Amino acid sequence: MSTTPSLHPSKLRSRLEADFRQRVTLLYSSLQITPPYHSVEKAVLALRDRLTALPEPTLRAAATDPTSQNALFTQVFIDSGLAKKNRGIISRLLADRPELLAPECQPFADALRR
Repeated sequence: MSTTPSLHPSKLRSRLEADFRQRVTLLYSSLQITPPYHSVEKAVLALRDRLTALPEPTLRAAATDPTSQNALFTQVFIDSGLAKKNRGIISRLLADRPELLAPECQPFADALRR
């Protein structure tokens, strides 16, 4: 991610929310299933709350470090309950055709296997 470290924290939070939403949308579109929209919105709100509570250095790390970002997004994916939605369908699709999954969605797939 090419987030500039000089961005204001509110811009970093907005960018991270947009990136999370994009990645979740990509997960469902790559598997060709309809996302559970209400649950996606709930997850985005959970991410917003979590980002608001983060100290600025941690927020900046999440915005610039792919490992930190994956950990944050995956934890929100799990904690919000999104990982439980369509779990059976997604697991079967990934077992039958793992190549369907976009690489940036792999952390979500790993969360579904937990």
